[in-house]
Amino acid sequence: MNDTGHSDNGSELDLADELGAEQGFSHQVLTLYIPNKDREGREIGTQRKWVLEAARLLAYIGGGVTIMPPVEGGWHDSGKDRLLWERPVLVYTYIKPDKFLESLPRLREFLHRMGRETRQGEVAVEFDGEFYRINEYDPGSEGHDESSD
Repeated sequence: MNDTGHSDNGSELDLADELGAEQGFSHQVLTLYIPNKDREGREIGTQRKWVLEAARLLAYIGGGVTIMPPVEGGWHDSGKDRLLWERPVLVYTYIKPDKFLESLPRLREFLHRMGRETRQGEVAVEFDGEFYRINEYDPGSEGHDESSD
């Protein structure tokens, strides 16, 4: 094989065939950042619950899911000019496009509910190399916003 992905006889490598894998592949990654602290820097105490719920949803969307161990991160609270440290868990999947599109309403509901119930200043989502920030949340199913309690 040469450095262009072709075999020495000029034919293109079919890696799926060579590995005995199904044809077609996923190249779009969906990653959710699951917080361990609220917007004031207080432990939320329910991170594992949110990780498992995210994992179930992403496993449906992609056929499988990976949960990374907590990572160290921080975000700048511009209102108080301070850096807040946290240990989010990243949950990701390589999507199946049809399942992803079908699940967008469920995904939105989950992200907005997590943001409200864990009192987040912002919820972060990565998709296909783009980073999305959600900082205004849809009201709960009965119009009650838990973050105001």
